[in-house]
Amino acid sequence: MGRSLFRFVDRLELCITYLFCFSLNLIFDYVKTLSLDSYILKAFLESFVDHQTLINLLFTFIVVVFHYQMLHRKKTEIYCRILVGDILFNITIRYTLECLTILGLVYLLLIVINVYLNFNLTSNLYLVCIFVIYILISASQVGKYEKF
Repeated sequence: MGRSLFRFVDRLELCITYLFCFSLNLIFDYVKTLSLDSYILKAFLESFVDHQTLINLLFTFIVVVFHYQMLHRKKTEIYCRILVGDILFNITIRYTLECLTILGLVYLLLIVINVYLNFNLTSNLYLVCIFVIYILISASQVGKYEKF
């Protein structure tokens, strides 16, 4: 990935943010399976589980904002690559493939964990769909940085 827009730190940050968002769903699934004797702790955890969708959407929004900021930081690099002869279409394709690869690897890791813990495999599927749609939308934004 020598021609990639991402450095090692960028890849690591993106993996961590995806992993955090997906593991939040995993934690909610784990809390649903707990059988607690303490009424106070059970009521406390149920209040989070009741708002699971809202909490997941909030953290999904945070990941999307992080992803946007990371792409925005790369606008000078995109412009410089175009100046030295790289084609915008190739930059966009590499960006899209790398983002989808990182998302796919993190999702596969969570699938393995879900299978190991016998949790529902479809709980993170809607998050993957949201992230794929955002990656495709952000790939169209790469061309916006052609004229700096």
